[in-house]
Amino acid sequence: MKKLFLLLSIFYMIGSFTTHAQTIIKAASPSENEKPQINSPVFFGTRTGKEFFYQLPVSGQRPMNFDVANLPEGLTLDKVTGVISGKLEKDGAYKVSISAQNKKGKAIKSLTFVAGDKLALTPPMGWSSWYSYGRNVKEADILKTAKLMKQYGLEHYGWSILEIDDPWTNQPDEQDPVWSAFKTKTENKVYEYHEGPGNLTDRIGATRDQNGVLLPNKYFKNIAQTVKDIHFLGFKVGIYSSPGPLTCGGVAGSYQHELQDAEFFAKTGFDYLKYDWCSYGIFAKDNSLEELMKPYKLMGTALKNQPRDIIFSLCQYGMGEVWKWGHEADGQLWRTGDDVRDNWKSVYHAFKTLADKSAYVQPGRWNDPDILQLGAVGAESREGNSNHLNHQEQTSLMSMWCLLSAPLLIGANIEQMDVFTLSLLTNNEVIAINQDALGKAASLQHTLDNKIEIWSKDLYGGGFTVGLLNPTDQEQHAEFPFAVIGKNSSYKVRDLWKKKDLGNGLKEISAKIPPHGILLLSLQKKSK
Repeated sequence: MKKLFLLLSIFYMIGSFTTHAQTIIKAASPSENEKPQINSPVFFGTRTGKEFFYQLPVSGQRPMNFDVANLPEGLTLDKVTGVISGKLEKDGAYKVSISAQNKKGKAIKSLTFVAGDKLALTPPMGWSSWYSYGRNVKEADILKTAKLMKQYGLEHYGWSILEIDDPWTNQPDEQDPVWSAFKTKTENKVYEYHEGPGNLTDRIGATRDQNGVLLPNKYFKNIAQTVKDIHFLGFKVGIYSSPGPLTCGGVAGSYQHELQDAEFFAKTGFDYLKYDWCSYGIFAKDNSLEELMKPYKLMGTALKNQPRDIIFSLCQYGMGEVWKWGHEADGQLWRTGDDVRDNWKSVYHAFKTLADKSAYVQPGRWNDPDILQLGAVGAESREGNSNHLNHQEQTSLMSMWCLLSAPLLIGANIEQMDVFTLSLLTNNEVIAINQDALGKAASLQHTLDNKIEIWSKDLYGGGFTVGLLNPTDQEQHAEFPFAVIGKNSSYKVRDLWKKKDLGNGLKEISAKIPPHGILLLSLQKKSK
């Protein structure tokens, strides 16, 4: 009876499938995807003694039943929803066996829970509100998006976080003394940005209560219940703040309330924090490493001391070579450059920025080039929700983010989902490259005479992935002998986007690659 009630409750929350959603799902999901396919990584990290929950990412026809063998003490499984929750009280690696079964078949896979001091053993995956709703974001938008993500089954492929971006708190009114500090800014030559006062006229109000607790603006009055509702749907929830007194959008940040805000985030149930430098620059003495690290170490320690796991995303645009020290601030991911926009020059620059930084990537430490410019992403910068990247460029973007082991935060407005965008988000073979347990990032290994770039990363258990990227404006013919990147064996080669084997025992590949396009390949030693 309890399971039936839960199923009915979920159905009530997400509503019946719309004709639009049904059509897109049918077109984007071939019939072979009806069988259970367990898309979990090999490892999942949690801090010892901290509360967490984990939605098993399993695609396939519903209804589906889940089971887990050897589940350690302290964890429980909901066999209907596939959610594992609880906490592990002792350090260690706990290997379990997951099984998922529907009327089309059964799948089994091993997963190891690693209790210790590391979170995000694979790059975080989810969605961010910024490029969907921008400065107009509302609580209702977030909950609607969660329901739509549930309808499209995105959690089945690992898309697990919904991040509420700027601006969800109130903006101080123009008489508030906070603004005076910025009028008399010292010449410290440290980057500082904020909007306002008066740019968000419908979000002006008290920023904290009499006890100093952050006050959501009028569009987020029920934020605690919204977090619970989204958790009930099987998703985690992220939140946004700044180490300065103002966020980029000009609403209240966390300056001088860091511990109090960390406690508020944990109590409300947030699982992820994006912490955006912005107005803090006015208080930094200079651009020294000590000053750049200071606010992030402060919040990182505060989050680490909370009773639940909260992933910490450092957003400060690569200042001070953050990829070298972000982990020292107890961060799990860090922005490596400016905002990425939906044009080829911007995304290609993001690729090249990370061409030589693979040495700084490992499980729990991820270079973050920014939110994925996929689908309808126009809300932040212009009227409507469009995308200036064509389909081939978006495919290259998704491929490169996966090769680079970058966090995958969807920018698309899920209300405007189309077949192409859903196909990018539900290719489990491509996503598996991003979520590979070895935790390596690709680097630029070689450039052919016609400017085709060879990017490569090694994989857990052997083998490697290669991306043949064409950055030029014309179609190029690639002749790629694997030996040019030091791979001298014979390989079984698979096209990951087409999910098609190209041959066994190959030592080279030849292909035509469209402008701004990519050929994404998996190579394993020749099978006998």
